[in-house]
Amino acid sequence: MPNIPRRLTLLEKKLASLPADSDAMLVSELDGFVAGILVCPDLILPSEWLPLVWGTDEDEAPVFENIQQAEQLVKLVMEHYNATAHDLQAGRYAPVFEVDTRHDEVLWELWIEGFEAAMQLRPESWGAMLRGAEAVRVALSGMIMLSELAQGDSTLSEPEVQDLTEQAPDLIPAWVEILHAWRVGQQDASPSELPALAFGKVGRNDPCPCGSGKKYKKCCGLN
Repeated sequence: MPNIPRRLTLLEKKLASLPADSDAMLVSELDGFVAGILVCPDLILPSEWLPLVWGTDEDEAPVFENIQQAEQLVKLVMEHYNATAHDLQAGRYAPVFEVDTRHDEVLWELWIEGFEAAMQLRPESWGAMLRGAEAVRVALSGMIMLSELAQGDSTLSEPEVQDLTEQAPDLIPAWVEILHAWRVGQQDASPSELPALAFGKVGRNDPCPCGSGKKYKKCCGLN
């Protein structure tokens, strides 16, 4: 994970210091989780989502060795939360991805796992987004497809999987920005602002792979 801020390097070390059986998030997963919390239609308080960062539920015992460790970790996570919120507001969100330096491959799967964990906290609210503007539906449907792909549950063809895997690092920040715009009430994002989805070969009369329910020629095929 090259060129990440020092605070994230420190956060990564602090999370790694937690007990192995705590199932604490990795930084890339945490980044996706925080992004999901921030663009969720509902406000989710830290008291609800912070325990999931450490790999525990609200009613489970804390995993910290002492109060100092707990305070340091909470401070670092909230610093990242606030920095991410600031970047989203400024329109310069950049996800934190793991990178396989052997092949220079961006490993976005951990990030989407964190985002999906945030979605699970308010599934009904996310469902309401699918009834929003077309750009919002496309963005959220794309996130869902990426989550299914990361979990091995995708029904896409092999060429579509390859295309989506290659596009994911560029699509994710654009989709997060669109969802954030909807979240803050700026519902004027147009489909022209959305990166084109180029999944393999899709017939003009086939259902659009974005999940809108429309034919491809009347949805993403217009771009």
